[in-house]
Amino acid sequence: MDSLVLENICDRVKPLIFTKKETITREGDPVQRMLFIVRGHLQSNQILRDGVKSCCMLGPGNFIGDELLSWCLKRPFVERLPPSSSTLVTVEATEAFGLDAEDVKYVTQHFRYTFVNEKVKMSARYYSPGWRTWAAVAIQLAWRRCKRRLTLTSLSFIRPRRPLSRCSSLGEDRLRLYTALLTSPKPNQDDFDF
Repeated sequence: MDSLVLENICDRVKPLIFTKKETITREGDPVQRMLFIVRGHLQSNQILRDGVKSCCMLGPGNFIGDELLSWCLKRPFVERLPPSSSTLVTVEATEAFGLDAEDVKYVTQHFRYTFVNEKVKMSARYYSPGWRTWAAVAIQLAWRRCKRRLTLTSLSFIRPRRPLSRCSSLGEDRLRLYTALLTSPKPNQDDFDF
């Protein structure tokens, strides 16, 4: 970003101090401001599919509230503030600079040429904890599917080689599979760490 954009941002930020274990925002609540963490740590919790909970720590140099950038650059513009993608709780006393939603809107409207640049968008996504969490979860789910598929193909010798007859049921085949799993040697624990 050029110095003019940075000066406009710096003119509008406000110093904020949060106490230990203070909830800054809850998942689903409207994002009121972007926060740039100067000192201290925050814990970001996000509920994913099937009740799985994602958790990450944010420290000095991290920022939150990147949903506001997408909100400001969306056309046609929607007045309603975007929902927060995670719950943020301070781990210790935390100092941050806050840029209110209206100030983010002002800066992105007056310097739109800077924020529509693909490099700026990709940088914001790369450093965004929300995008990082999404990427990590996608990679973990793909890895689990791959491991499950490899495990099932390695157990293919257990499955009956003959076609299912009328008297054979899926329950019997499952029972054979479970029996083979229980009687087989114990696998190496490192192979199943997710």
